[in-house]
Parts: sequence; structure tokens; C-alpha cells
Amino acid sequence: MRPTTSVVIGVSFLAMVTAGCAMVQTQPTGPNAPKVELERVEVASYFPYAPPPARVPLILAFVFNVVNPSDVNVALEEMKFAVSFEAKGTYFGLSNPTVYETMWIPGRTTNQLRVVVVLDSAIVPATLAVRSGIQVAAIGMKPPDIVKAWWEQIGDFAFGIRISEGVAMFSIPQGSALVAFEGAFPRK
Repeated sequence: MRPTTSVVIGVSFLAMVTAGCAMVQTQPTGPNAPKVELERVEVASYFPYAPPPARVPLILAFVFNVVNPSDVNVALEEMKFAVSFEAKGTYFGLSNPTVYETMWIPGRTTNQLRVVVVLDSAIVPATLAVRSGIQVAAIGMKPPDIVKAWWEQIGDFAFGIRISEGVAMFSIPQGSALVAFEGAFPRK
């Protein structure tokens, strides 16, 4: 006995729906959802500020705790976030790192992930002018002056550093999960 066309179509549709559900990205919530938390920011390498045309790198390490409160293993597949520095109470976006590194986190465990970000004293003023020119003018400063202050004060963390727009993609038993995160350093 041959199946009817409607049975074949129905079974095919059910198979596609089932396969689609297995690949759905969810935003897990609750006490068993994976988490990404900014632990601290470190000055990974420091070079004294020098005026243009010198190019002085500022190398920072962002240390994240990747928390798996569930009983099953999960994998961090990738994460993205925005880095902003504060000047006169206003935060300015400087970098958008993306990390493609698979890290397995066993159940009820916290791993640490270090993300190194390199900023360049010759590039950051242009970034400020293009991305935040109006805000820079509103606080009464010029981009080179802000950069000089950041490079000279980073050792004391005299200004705020903020992580925003953070998204981490995890592989979990149900498929993929997107987890949002943000943070600030130093903590106040």
C-alpha cells in the first residue's frame, strides 16, 4: 500500500518542524541559565603617553567569569561586547571585540575567559570624532585631550570602563542559547 500525497507531505512537514526546533536559539532564563560576568579589567601592557604623531598602544585584558549553574555541560561558542570609557560623566564607545573561542564549562562550574583589547592613541581620537563628536563637544573637551587623560590615568582606573551590548552564544542540550551581559569597572 502506497502512502497518499497528503501523508507524505504531513510527515515531511513534521520532520522539518522537528529539525527546526532542534536548532532554535533561545534566551534561557532562571537559575540554571549560563551567565557571563565582568570580573575585572587589567592593564596588560602599558606605554607612557606621547603626543601625536606617536602611536601609543593601550593593552587591556577584560576578565570574564563564565558561569554554568546547571548540572549539564555547556559550551561558550562566541561572544561580543562593546567597550566604553568615561570622561566627565559620559561614556564613549571605543571598541567592539568579538571572541570566537569554544570553551566547555562543566555543570556547576565557573571558568574564566580573558579577552585582550588593544587601543591605539592615534586611532582613538578619530573614533571619538566619528562616533561621538557631538557628545565630546557637549562636555567641552577635544578628542586628543580625552585620550591623553585616559592613557595617563588608566593605571589608577580613575575613570569608569563599561561593557555593554554583550551577547554570548552557548551550546546547551536544547540547542543554542543567547545570553546578554553587561558590566562596569571599577565597581562602585
